[in-house]
Amino acid sequence: MVVIHGEPLTFTNYSTSSLNWNSCMSYCYQMLTCIAVHYYDQNPECQIFEIGKIHDLKQLDAYSGKIMAVKMLSNPTQCSSTSDGNSMRGEVSTSSMYQNYSITANLDIWSISASPLYKCPDSFRLFHRVLGMWCIGVVVTGPITQQDGSQLCIQDYLGVLSGFDSRDELRYMIDTVVLLVPSNTAYLWYGYWINGFRKETCRFSNQTGSDCSGIKGFTLTDPLLSNREWYLWGYDGQPNGMSDGLGTSNCIANRVNIHDGGGIDDIP
Repeated sequence: MVVIHGEPLTFTNYSTSSLNWNSCMSYCYQMLTCIAVHYYDQNPECQIFEIGKIHDLKQLDAYSGKIMAVKMLSNPTQCSSTSDGNSMRGEVSTSSMYQNYSITANLDIWSISASPLYKCPDSFRLFHRVLGMWCIGVVVTGPITQQDGSQLCIQDYLGVLSGFDSRDELRYMIDTVVLLVPSNTAYLWYGYWINGFRKETCRFSNQTGSDCSGIKGFTLTDPLLSNREWYLWGYDGQPNGMSDGLGTSNCIANRVNIHDGGGIDDIP
C-alpha cells in the first residue's frame, strides 16, 4: 500500500466502515478487489474503493487531514514515498478471476485505468491465452452427444466446447476428469467431448492428403484457440474414424482412465 495525503476525485461508489486508519488499510490490503481507502481525521470513516469504482484521486498537502492508501505491486525490500518510485500498477489474480489496473500521475492528479473483470463460473479455471482470457471447466452429464454437449455449453454458459491451447489446459482437464472415473470400472477409457468436428471433405478413407491429416481434417470453433499442438491423438492409430467407411466418426473426445489421459479419439 502506498500512503499519500489525498482524496477521491472521480468515482462511482464505495463502501464504508468504522475501522480506524491502520485497520482500514489492513482491511483493503487483505480484500482481493480493494484498490484504495480514504480517511478524513475530522470525520473518521473508512471509505473503501474497489477496482473499477474509482477513476481519479487528488494528492493534497499534509494539512488537509485527508489520507489515502492505494494498493499496487511493490518491491518488498523498499517503499518509495513518490509515484515515480512505485510500480503504479496492480492486479487481482486467482485461479478463476483476473483484473489489472494502472495508475498515471499528472501533477497532483492520479488517474486509474482498469481492465475488464474476468471471472469464471464456479468450478471453472481461468487460463491466460495469447488471444485472451478463457474459462475451462468439466460439466458432468449422463451419456450425451457432442452436438447436445455443445448446445448445453451455449444454454448454460453462453460458451462453446473448449479445445486445448496449452499443456496446462490439457493437464488441468485430464487431472480433473481422472478423479471422476470409477475405480472399479470395466471400461478401458472414459471420454469427454472437446472442440472439433470432422470436415465433410475428410470423412472417408479415400479422402486423404495434407488437408485431412490429423487435426487439419477437423473444424475447430474455439474462438481463442491459437495453438493446435496440444490436440494429442491416442497412440492406438488415432484418428481412425474414417477407416470404417461409414463416415460417422466425426467428433473429438479426450480419453482418460483411472490413471491418466489416453489422447484424443475421433468417435461418432
